[in-house]
Amino acid sequence: MLATPESSRPPPPVSRDPVNAKSTGTGTAARVPKFTNPPTPTLPMAPPATEPDAFRDWANLPELPLAEVLRGLLPCLRSLYAFAATCRPWRLLLRASAASLVRPRVPPLQLLCPALRLVPFSPLVARQSIPYHLPVSAEGSTFLSASRGYLILLSRGSSNSLLHVVDALAGTKHRAFQLPSPHFPYHHAALSPSHILLFHSRHAFFSLPLPDHPSPNSSRPEWIKHTLPRAASFVTTVLEFSGRVLGLTDRAQILEFHLDRAPQNQTVRMLPTTGLPAATTFESLHFRPHLVAAGKRLLLVLFMLQPKLGYMSPMHKVNKIGVYMLDFVQMMWEEVDNIGPYTLFVDCAGRSAVACLDVENCGVEENRVYVAVPNCRTWMKAIPPGWEVSLDGGASGRFRPPLPSPISVYPPLFF
Repeated sequence: MLATPESSRPPPPVSRDPVNAKSTGTGTAARVPKFTNPPTPTLPMAPPATEPDAFRDWANLPELPLAEVLRGLLPCLRSLYAFAATCRPWRLLLRASAASLVRPRVPPLQLLCPALRLVPFSPLVARQSIPYHLPVSAEGSTFLSASRGYLILLSRGSSNSLLHVVDALAGTKHRAFQLPSPHFPYHHAALSPSHILLFHSRHAFFSLPLPDHPSPNSSRPEWIKHTLPRAASFVTTVLEFSGRVLGLTDRAQILEFHLDRAPQNQTVRMLPTTGLPAATTFESLHFRPHLVAAGKRLLLVLFMLQPKLGYMSPMHKVNKIGVYMLDFVQMMWEEVDNIGPYTLFVDCAGRSAVACLDVENCGVEENRVYVAVPNCRTWMKAIPPGWEVSLDGGASGRFRPPLPSPISVYPPLFF
């Protein structure tokens, strides 16, 4: 082979590795370019997988869908109590919507005495009757009224006279208050949102701030005596309507209470109204007039008496149930024969009346009046407003003390 000349040899290859680079024949190190990889983009990490409902805040659901959930549970008492027991916000929503959504869509229960059992109008409200347990200290007491989910009972003793306020559904919640005077003939009592009202005559009554609403002028609640208008008769009903506390007398007179107003002789005023028949034409002792709040309408139920044919004719009997609506602009009562989708439940023994709405699923007819008379174990047949009906205003209207039967009640949760 022939030797290749030195000048014609190719230059040595340049190493790309700076560590293994060798010197050239000239004695200087070769400049080797550096190559680096481009930066890799950083992607956000996905959150760790969790259980679907593990951290959902059920307590702060929007009010609108929560109200629809509540509407779907009506009229079952068991489901309503489970809804209220879920959390505090749900319970507050139920109480806030009780007057407009809950109470009108649940027919009242009937407390039968002396069996002491709560009977629902329909199995949809409760599957069976509920036993009622009256506190031992309230046994033998005289019934005054059923008001805002409580029974108000009066007991007199040689050493102690008390006013008992007892839970109308279970009898577990029980408060006892000393009477302002043990000798007055108390005939009616009621609960307003802030006070207990105790009536002892047609001219005066007592009020006591509830423990949840103490008086700003006194750290210890005390009974306060108030005077009634001189023209007023005996008060038989007290109810809350559109933020106002109204009362009704046995002569169908309307009163308005302002219990925080001073002086005490200005806490009650009579609202002048027109349009009602004479007080002698309706029953005022056993069946008596009843005031009912039906949505934004104020209704009055009167049990009209059959006219006497002579002095020797028997006692008056009820022959018609009249329903009147108050026009607040003209302050005039107008008799109506159609109350729309509402149904009235009038309890003569328990001295109360309520209006229900959208309760057809319970077997209730709309534009009807259901009446519970003393010593009768069930509601009478539904009667359209203004229709004639035969009710004995004497024998069937009397009830045996201390507790009448039946008494229409609602749970305190509904107030």
